[in-house]
Amino acid sequence: MKKIIQLSFLCLAIFAVTTSAHAQKKVKEGVVKFEMSADGNDSPEMAMLGGTTLDFYFTEKMQRMDMNMMGGMMRIQTIVPLANPKEAALLMDMMGQKFQLTELSEDDLNGSNNFMNMDNVESVTYDQKDKKTIAGYPCYRANLKMDNGMEMKYYITEKIQPPAGLKKTDQPVLKGYPLEMVIDTGQGFEMVFKATEVLSELPKDSFKVPEGYQKKTMKEFEEEMGNMNLGPGGN
Repeated sequence: MKKIIQLSFLCLAIFAVTTSAHAQKKVKEGVVKFEMSADGNDSPEMAMLGGTTLDFYFTEKMQRMDMNMMGGMMRIQTIVPLANPKEAALLMDMMGQKFQLTELSEDDLNGSNNFMNMDNVESVTYDQKDKKTIAGYPCYRANLKMDNGMEMKYYITEKIQPPAGLKKTDQPVLKGYPLEMVIDTGQGFEMVFKATEVLSELPKDSFKVPEGYQKKTMKEFEEEMGNMNLGPGGN
């Protein structure tokens, strides 16, 4: 189970490497729903992550990301007020054991939620001849090369504009919002996130922090994770 949690944070960290856009009439708030698949990897961990969904909620002032894995048995949720990231909530529900992690660092937020972090991108190139329509939006290809050698193939649309990221850096940014991401892990398989639906209206209370979660610092949670048996197979 601990490997599953580590893989889930890897997915979120990869998914965080994205986007900026320049404004004309664009969707500035809404929900984008993604599904994840893995091609070329038959490990038990990746099999359990098959069917993972990731929903991104955003306005100009707030953002939220929900990641559901293992048929809903595990959920990671982040809610971030962009003007005051220190008030962000990172929630984990693992087979009914619910934790709200507190005292989050900037790196904790960037690794688990920030949809705009481009710190590790070495270069971005575009191929506007490689086009496709995803979830009803016209997209074209962007190729990202990371500073660790990992490569990603994105299909981006300039019709959607999420809010700015937490970090103000001079790193390169995408011209649009990705609706499909193909990540070459360098381990013989690819992970694919593809948008299935884009909603231009937010559900009520989209950014309300739910109740019933036990509060722990990130350090306390990591220490407890080393001793927890969260289900079949334990750690």
